Amino acid sequence: MHFEKGTISSASFLQLLESIPVATLLVNRSGEISYANSEAESLLGFEPQALINKSIETIIPERFHIKHSRYLSTYFDAPAKRKMGFGQTLYAVRNDGKEIPVEIGLNPFDLDSKSSVVVSLVDLSVRQEATRILINSVALAPYGVLLIGQNGKILHVNEALCKSFGYMESEMIGMSVESLLPERYRQHHKSLRASYSQTPVMRTMGEGRDLTALHKDGREFPVEIGLSPIDVGPEDRIILVSLTDITKRTRLEMALKETNKNLEEFTYVASHDLRSPLRGISDLLTWIQEDIDLDANPEVAKNLNRIAIRIDKMEQLIANLLTYARAGRASTALEEVDVRHLIDEVIDFVDAPTSFKIECIAESVTLSLVLTPLETILRNLLSNAIKHHDKEQGNIHVSCELEGNFCIFKVKDDGPGIAPSAMKRIFNLFQTATASERGGTGIGLSVSRRLAEVHGANLSVTSNEPDEGVTFELRWPRFVRKDTHDLKA
Repeated sequence: MHFEKGTISSASFLQLLESIPVATLLVNRSGEISYANSEAESLLGFEPQALINKSIETIIPERFHIKHSRYLSTYFDAPAKRKMGFGQTLYAVRNDGKEIPVEIGLNPFDLDSKSSVVVSLVDLSVRQEATRILINSVALAPYGVLLIGQNGKILHVNEALCKSFGYMESEMIGMSVESLLPERYRQHHKSLRASYSQTPVMRTMGEGRDLTALHKDGREFPVEIGLSPIDVGPEDRIILVSLTDITKRTRLEMALKETNKNLEEFTYVASHDLRSPLRGISDLLTWIQEDIDLDANPEVAKNLNRIAIRIDKMEQLIANLLTYARAGRASTALEEVDVRHLIDEVIDFVDAPTSFKIECIAESVTLSLVLTPLETILRNLLSNAIKHHDKEQGNIHVSCELEGNFCIFKVKDDGPGIAPSAMKRIFNLFQTATASERGGTGIGLSVSRRLAEVHGANLSVTSNEPDEGVTFELRWPRFVRKDTHDLKA
């Protein structure tokens, strides 16, 4: 091929350079640009042919001119195909004076026995902006995040990760990721990391296994780990590792398991070890009553009757405790429920005195709900509104409306109300609105709230001020949630 200064006589070579989808320049030993393809002109903001015969320093920031002249001479003394400034951020200057970050590739080429070099320019602006966004996102993440290179060295960490491990950021940069693992896992982890680099995919690490990390002080702690590969170049990849310290959650889970275990043991004891002796005492009492002439011993008869009453109360107490314990288990049986029809059925079941007026305000809407616990709560609320009313006549309003993700049920009465100091207490086990209230066991509302909470609902009470009475509000979820409706359970 024959090339004259400033022109390219070989149409095939011109066509080849023009077809390259990357900004490409042809530069001679003197540092003059003998050709620029349209991609280069577009990237650098020059009109067609405007770069021809211009010095390569036209597109190099002025602060680098002196060094570049020396580098250019050195390169032509030993030309080789390579990347320029490997590991450094290089910049090119556009026609409007704006600098853009670029990756530069050099490829020597002899033209008419004269040395030239094909220079490729890749705009890194988008990549750098993506990297900046990634780094900022990592820094602001509320959980630990680290970026790892293909060699297993830590490239970047956020503050949350440093707190989890007890290191300063400067201590962790450049550290091997295996240093964050207990000694017994390190060698195996290297092989796992090598295997992952062959087929990198976004996934959780060690799913189904207990993973532990190593704190700076030598203590181990449980973690959850997620892996996400990120390609930062044609041949370069980093791994984003999200790490969450689950120490507190693990402790809570262990405490919850222990509580549930104790509750199950108590349920067994209450249903067997307590009820059996009570039945025995009740039988003995019956036999004594049969053997004694109660008419001749009125005081004895009175005391025996008092014993029988206490036995009945004790059995009722045990039954209430069992009811409360069982209320902690979520039901998963979903049914298509017409909420208006449900409220009507609850009102019929309660069988209120004729002196009470119960009004239902609800549309006929069919929802997929867990029926039994919902029906139980509504029945308890309506029964309480009637039972604890202070007048022979009363008005009760039961309503239902859809609001976002919830179905809002309200039971409003015009009874004596509840003192502010008792608003929270009434939901506790065996607690009533007043100390003198003997008619109730203090179990209904505690069971209702427990049923509501295990099904993702919320039960609350507010005063009707300035009117009389209170309003109980039940916010029941309209849609099935994984955390409260495990259909595989």
